[in-house]
Amino acid sequence: MDKLAKWCIWLRRRSFFRVAQRTFAVLMPIATVGAFFQVLQYSVFAPESFIYNVFDFDKIMSDRFWDIGTNLSQCVVEVIFGLFCLFTVYFSASFTAKIYRKDATMAGISALTSLLVMIYLFQLGLTGRISLLTGGYLGFQYTSFALLLGYGAGQVFHWLGADYESVNYEHTKLVQDRAIKALKPTLVTVIGGIAIGGILYVVISNVKANFSLTSIVSPVESSNNLLLTVPATALASSLSWLGLEAPILDLSNVAGSAAATANLTYVLRRGSVWKVPYPYLGGSMISIYGVMGGCGAILALAVAILIWGRRKEPETVAKMNLWPLLFSSSRGFLIGLPVILNPIYSLQLVLVPVVNMLIAALAIFLHIVPTPVYMVLTGTPGPLVPFFATNGNWPTLIFTIFLFCLDVVMMIPAVKLDDRTKILLKDYEMEDGRHV
Repeated sequence: MDKLAKWCIWLRRRSFFRVAQRTFAVLMPIATVGAFFQVLQYSVFAPESFIYNVFDFDKIMSDRFWDIGTNLSQCVVEVIFGLFCLFTVYFSASFTAKIYRKDATMAGISALTSLLVMIYLFQLGLTGRISLLTGGYLGFQYTSFALLLGYGAGQVFHWLGADYESVNYEHTKLVQDRAIKALKPTLVTVIGGIAIGGILYVVISNVKANFSLTSIVSPVESSNNLLLTVPATALASSLSWLGLEAPILDLSNVAGSAAATANLTYVLRRGSVWKVPYPYLGGSMISIYGVMGGCGAILALAVAILIWGRRKEPETVAKMNLWPLLFSSSRGFLIGLPVILNPIYSLQLVLVPVVNMLIAALAIFLHIVPTPVYMVLTGTPGPLVPFFATNGNWPTLIFTIFLFCLDVVMMIPAVKLDDRTKILLKDYEMEDGRHV
């Protein structure tokens, strides 16, 4: 445990991980707020959601109240998570510059400009038209790209920017001097963004006719071969830990294949959920058991922290995000703990979905539980997803509760490692006058 803790400390002391930790720390409040409004959008005001149907809001909620709630929640979610890369790139560049005692404000503005230039050129090559705020490329699912870009911009200021010491009050003359001194690193940063965006424009313009993410994901979704779906899930989970959540979301599309339709048609004709033609269908196995509707492993981690954690900060974050996590909104917790790019939780976040799928496949093979074939309402609590996906099969509910408890137990070593790392970190808090 001490060896692992010391390795985690060594990794956290690298400048990139220090920047990532600080960036996520400052973004935690808005991510948590966004997670609550995401629950309202997808679980309260959505007619196809769990809470909406359980409480029969269609009858008791007025149309005016529904319109206001839908528009308001959608507005907040789009502003926070739809533009999350803007916040990330700014603070990433800012904290990188601060580590090296450079102008953090100018570094953040330069990185923000560089990101927008890149997205502009990328979308121009992809669609032939400009839609900076509506293309989705500034959203939460691309957080890691923004983090890397901000870190790179901060490094440009590290090497080319003038030293900067903050003062309590800056006169206009001092601000002008700052701006002039930041001209060279700003110019290099923006030109770097133009160069990267130009490369993306050329590449995308040439390959967009032959490239489609659907063509990559579809074979996994419709596969009945665990030798394909399990490694794909492990890879997608690893990318999710890196801050790229799009692959795992695309893989867990239950109704996106002809095989899923064949399973459902078979059940509707026979009146039984047993012996479907595709018992280990990739999309169903990943969505229902691998991620349990969206954030099964993350919910298990939050429960493990609340039971076995010994640190106040993670427990506070887990308590604040427990309600969103129950209804499949994990982004506030991913940023607030943080989970993204945190080496302490990397192994469990990859193993838990894989173990869930393998155990579920064994249970299906032994006819302990049937194959999940039904669509599940959005925002359904993770442990209940398999139960509803099998049309209320009670052995499935018991099996899923056992599986979730196993997930919580698998998270215990990570929670204990986090506690141990915090204890040892006190000996490494200061290095050259800077906090780790």
